[in-house]
Amino acid sequence: MEQSHTTRPLHFAYGNNQSCGGKSDIVIRNGFAYYIRREEDKAEIRVSPLSEGDKVQTLYMVQGPGARLACLNMVEDELVFYEHADGHRIVALNVYSADRREIAAGYEASSLWIENDIVSFVEGGFLFSVKMDGSDHFEYDLPFSLKDRIISYNGNIYGFDKATGQVVEIPFYSDSFREMGCVPGEDMIYAIIGNLYYETTDEFVGEAVCCKRISDLAVTNGVQEADRLLTAFEQYVIFNRKNEKDKTFAWNIQTLRVYSLNRHLDLAPWSFTQVLSDYLMMEQGGKLYKIPAPIFFQGSDPMFDDKYVFAEL
Repeated sequence: MEQSHTTRPLHFAYGNNQSCGGKSDIVIRNGFAYYIRREEDKAEIRVSPLSEGDKVQTLYMVQGPGARLACLNMVEDELVFYEHADGHRIVALNVYSADRREIAAGYEASSLWIENDIVSFVEGGFLFSVKMDGSDHFEYDLPFSLKDRIISYNGNIYGFDKATGQVVEIPFYSDSFREMGCVPGEDMIYAIIGNLYYETTDEFVGEAVCCKRISDLAVTNGVQEADRLLTAFEQYVIFNRKNEKDKTFAWNIQTLRVYSLNRHLDLAPWSFTQVLSDYLMMEQGGKLYKIPAPIFFQGSDPMFDDKYVFAEL
């Protein structure tokens, strides 16, 4: 019996892989953490309830020479990811029935994002889109190659020109594009509430985290003397300052106030961050940590401590 697919429009603007540019190994959804665990010639998707990290179940596994999984997303009851095992493909896996269906085959996706029932992905610098049900394949005809990091937001794809580092906006299923007038530093841009937040490398602006309105590209505000934009979630942008190595800072983008944390963070570029009601899930050094929010914002004891480890990746 042929499987049907239906979904309601939604986007992950500050959801599962916001920090990773479409390269996530982790999804937090509906009270569960889904994550990819890799070994040589073997990869698994595992799941644990957020309340009980030691209860682990393997949902899916591939093995064999060069076998791997990457670019994990979730829509409704399906995990969507890139799989290499006797070929390259993008597949969807129902987390309850374990039914697996192929969305697209023959593509070696290095970055993958889903918004409004559209799967967008990068292969070798080329951009593609396909509907979640496998229909309407589209290869974008762009005069530049993209880096392997993308996000979608409000009907557009945001990526990086591989040659210049310039951020470009590309409407779904269109060969048109708009240059966004920014070249971020080593970390991903973040799209939150109609704005782009990015660490600029513009020598005329100086070292800063900037906020640019997507509608008209006006730079509305920012934070000067910023060394790195680390991550962004809900109403906060987390960043470091070059001359203050003992503290990291939180910029509230609604009140525009800057708060200092009691510790200095050095997160890997594009690492995973997800905020729950009382916890932050953060990836560091091959581990996923479940950190109480008060510890993150006000604590001074080591944050990446074994007592907060939720899963080994």
